[in-house]
Amino acid sequence: MIALVANAFSASAVSAQSASDSLSITAASRAFSAAYVKGDTATIRQLYTPDGMLLPPERTVVGRDAIAQYFAPGPRRTNTYHAMVSERLDVTGSMAVDVGTWHNRWRIDGGQERAAEGAYLVVWRRAEDGAWRIEYDAWHRPAG
Repeated sequence: MIALVANAFSASAVSAQSASDSLSITAASRAFSAAYVKGDTATIRQLYTPDGMLLPPERTVVGRDAIAQYFAPGPRRTNTYHAMVSERLDVTGSMAVDVGTWHNRWRIDGGQERAAEGAYLVVWRRAEDGAWRIEYDAWHRPAG
């Protein structure tokens, strides 16, 4: 009986931790989207691990400084909206795998708003300070 209660408590604690981790990762994902729209590369830089890696189409970007530079807004482009909609989030210990769809809208030179979306895969890592940071970030744009 004691073992049964201990196992139930343990499973409940794991479930609560997993829910807490999922909420923290969702908050970090939203922070990324907000920073991307604002052009806040300092915040974006801190959302990645020091050796984080981007795997955008036909390119590899490694390290916080290079990642911040990659996401720096161009002189003509204004991002108006960005979101990452998680469709599957698997958390195991200090690592999480997040798969979903990204959505982005922007304007060039104040012109008509354009939009795109595609699939992403992000590997999150819990840092020593307890914050979840992006270690690997891969996505693709729609064909055409």
